[in-house]
Amino acid sequence: MPDQRLLSFVQWCGQVTDGRCGYCQPKRETSNGSDDSSTSGDERQGKSCSFGMLAPWFNPYDYQILLDRGWRRSGTYLYKPTMDTTCCPQYTIRLDVTKFRPSRTQKRVLRAAVDFLKNDNKPKRFVKEEGGQARCAASSASDEPSAKRPPAAVKERKVSTEGPRKKKLIRRERAIKRWQEKGLDVAAEQEKRRQKEKSREKTLADLLPEWDESWKHRLEVETVLVGSEEYRAREHEAYQVYLKYQTTIHNDKRASKSGFDNFLGSTPLRKELRNGITYGSFHQRYILDGKIVAVGAIDILPWCFSSKYLFYDPDFKFLTIGTYTALREIDYIQRTLRTKSAELKYYYMGYYIYTCPKMRYKAKFQPSELLCDESFTWKPVSECEKLLAENEGRFTTWAGNAPPATGLNPDEVPVYSSNMAYVWRVLRAQKPEFDTPEVNEKVAKWAKLAGPLADNICLYLNELNNRARQEPVEEESEEDDEEEEEA
Repeated sequence: MPDQRLLSFVQWCGQVTDGRCGYCQPKRETSNGSDDSSTSGDERQGKSCSFGMLAPWFNPYDYQILLDRGWRRSGTYLYKPTMDTTCCPQYTIRLDVTKFRPSRTQKRVLRAAVDFLKNDNKPKRFVKEEGGQARCAASSASDEPSAKRPPAAVKERKVSTEGPRKKKLIRRERAIKRWQEKGLDVAAEQEKRRQKEKSREKTLADLLPEWDESWKHRLEVETVLVGSEEYRAREHEAYQVYLKYQTTIHNDKRASKSGFDNFLGSTPLRKELRNGITYGSFHQRYILDGKIVAVGAIDILPWCFSSKYLFYDPDFKFLTIGTYTALREIDYIQRTLRTKSAELKYYYMGYYIYTCPKMRYKAKFQPSELLCDESFTWKPVSECEKLLAENEGRFTTWAGNAPPATGLNPDEVPVYSSNMAYVWRVLRAQKPEFDTPEVNEKVAKWAKLAGPLADNICLYLNELNNRARQEPVEEESEEDDEEEEEA
């Protein structure tokens, strides 16, 4: 934890109970231009519920604290899903990159990309993103369940009760038979084979060779700080890729430059240099032969690399670019960030929604963990999915014997009033008129949602500032000043 850090600030927005969910009930446009949505027997279907705050100023450490309490950001807006009432519970998911080994499908994606870069060979068959469209923000109309297709499109299939035997299992049985015929120790031979396979196992770095002049294409990854001169220099080009992506992939007819700026071009995070690493918000641009073909919006924080959003040129979808860029981001943590900070070892992939097929790819990056929204402890995805399946995807906790999480003491919450930051108990004692049930309820709500480590985040409430402009707080004594500085 840093010895000193600037205060972070949040401004109360409150509860949103009627937001439109982009996962279970996408917005659809009728022929007359109006919005239409499917209906469901579940009254929560299609209704996204969350709690929100505006964040004009944040330091990276404080944002990391909120990430581990289930918060995320969209531009300068911080939000946390209200898990027990929202239609699609969203669980924070992370990967320990020190334990990551690419799967067979992920290796295939990397080999296909390298073959294209080296030899200009496009994949003969498209490698589908694991679990669906990778890293997308919402489902699309083309992903309707097969039950809604015409009956003629559904063919009867004979179901085998035994199932096909895997070739790997057949080879293993043959090897055991050979060892037995030769009178060899089967257990010893199996161990030899395991060690041999382990020595031949390729790392992510092995699968991402360095470019040389013999290659047909050159792909460069450029990491630029949001708002910097380097960012501004190619901002328009990046926006054109975003516009093409939104309209083509998501059929988003409302995409605009202002929307791009609010969502991806603005951030409350302030640049901070520690341990040789610059923390803050960045865009990672994938530049193919001098042209931007994909951009990943990311946050680099004290112990994690948080992947926020990806957009790309749909013309290069054949590269399975969602999975490819995720693997490049993991490689960036392994080879660049961890050489400077050993504690920066987690790759946060946003939210995982069990009921959304397009989110399943995230669980394929193993060993991933999900955050319990009751104890705020982590558990392997494989174990969580069993519990989620038993609960039919409804809000589930997996705290086990862990005690419920505690919040920050409301009396110790920093609050903003009269152009100064105070501890709530101090301001309340000096200005009893601020001590109302409404204000206390909001302070307590924030203290619970933000957690016990959020004592450096200052809460702005209109009730403490609209009135404060008319009745400024009296000048305090030196003793009071010292008490506030310590707080």
